[in-house]
Amino acid sequence: MPEAPISQEMTRILNEKLQRVIDKQTEHTIALANHTASLDRLEKCQEGMKAQFGRFEAMLQQLIDSKDAK
Repeated sequence: MPEAPISQEMTRILNEKLQRVIDKQTEHTIALANHTASLDRLEKCQEGMKAQFGRFEAMLQQLIDSKDAK
């Protein structure tokens, strides 16, 4: 027995709404993945900057120590 026309229309409307929700969720998931990748890159750069700062600090200490030794 075929579905009533109103039931078919409700099914179509609900499917469209569900598809919009799925599409929006997909957009949010992609955006979150992009933000996570950006945070990972920032963290890696921060680690590099910390290492560089440590080297600069050591060089500065060497300069201070060599001046004190004179």
